[in-house]
Amino acid sequence: MPKILIIDDDPDFVLTVKMILDTHGFQVASAQTPQEGIEQVLSFEPDLVILDVMIPTGYEGFQIAREIREQHKLIDLPIFMLTNIHGVKEVPYRFAPDEQYLPVDLFLDKPIEPEQLVDTIQDMLGERREEPEHPL
Repeated sequence: MPKILIIDDDPDFVLTVKMILDTHGFQVASAQTPQEGIEQVLSFEPDLVILDVMIPTGYEGFQIAREIREQHKLIDLPIFMLTNIHGVKEVPYRFAPDEQYLPVDLFLDKPIEPEQLVDTIQDMLGERREEPEHPL
């Protein structure tokens, strides 16, 4: 059972994502602060991290991603940045994964459809199975 860690300070979002992922067989843990997030990365040992940018108000998600990669050397841990920063902040540019400044594997905007969330996670974990064209 793949383990997913959600680092986001919005309890409603975390609950919704947890319910979706639970029904698809994922084991889910969550953290609401940068410190809790790093502690959970090290103790829960997730297979994938879903990370928000604004925790609680600034750009702490960027620091969390860099700390996971640089200080804890978890280079192979998939990080999926899922945020509403483009809808909340007036940012004149779009964020995207960048090895030096934003070391994440994927950057998508909230909201996200449940099917897209699950498909994206399965793709990132290499677990997505194609549906047969003609089921038996």
